[in-house]
Amino acid sequence: MHTLRLLRAAHNESVWLRRQKRYNYRQTMESVEDMPELLFVEHFRLNKSTFRRLCNDLRVHTSLRGSKEIPLKIKVLTALNFLATGSYQRIVGVSQNLTQRTTSRCVRQVVDALNHPTLMSKWIQFPQTVQERSLIKEEFQRKYNLPGVIGCIDCTHIAIVKPSEEEHAFYNRKGYHSLNIQMVCDHNLKIMNINAKFGGATHDSHIWSSSLVEPYMCHLHESGEHVWLLGK
Repeated sequence: MHTLRLLRAAHNESVWLRRQKRYNYRQTMESVEDMPELLFVEHFRLNKSTFRRLCNDLRVHTSLRGSKEIPLKIKVLTALNFLATGSYQRIVGVSQNLTQRTTSRCVRQVVDALNHPTLMSKWIQFPQTVQERSLIKEEFQRKYNLPGVIGCIDCTHIAIVKPSEEEHAFYNRKGYHSLNIQMVCDHNLKIMNINAKFGGATHDSHIWSSSLVEPYMCHLHESGEHVWLLGK
């Protein structure tokens, strides 16, 4: 009888802890919804409206799901904060109830979902029509007095763990292992094109000549549309 009482007490405690976690996560979402817009963007690099759209797209187009313990929105917030800061440091009101192992699993699940082709094609689009390019040109002209510009381009090194194969291809001139990633963004810093195929040892010029954007820009010029990508 004593053993049964102990088992029943342990079960009741476990149920209470699960309920407490669910309550904490509900409180978390309320606190996030109340967070000032600028503070939200600072932590997650998205405004609230875009965050809600992203969560809906992930729910509709991918296999990413939440649970009673960790709702989908908490997983996405946790991943966004990691991607924004590169750190597992907890954000008060968001992920302080998660272990680092759980946080890491959330990041992996969300990143895998973000790489779904449907989401990639929806959220990362290079301007395909004259109208789209004209709109971006007008904004670059209005905001920065730069005529004819439809995007800014640069490469950046993203540090990685030392690979076990072809290490030399990833060791960059700055002395660490990385991917050399080419990105093109518009006047609002929205990424329109990304190329993450090359290791840190690859020169920027080679990445550009191997990208799909290079022949596309040449085609536009040959067609008489004089638009530019701004790079340093």
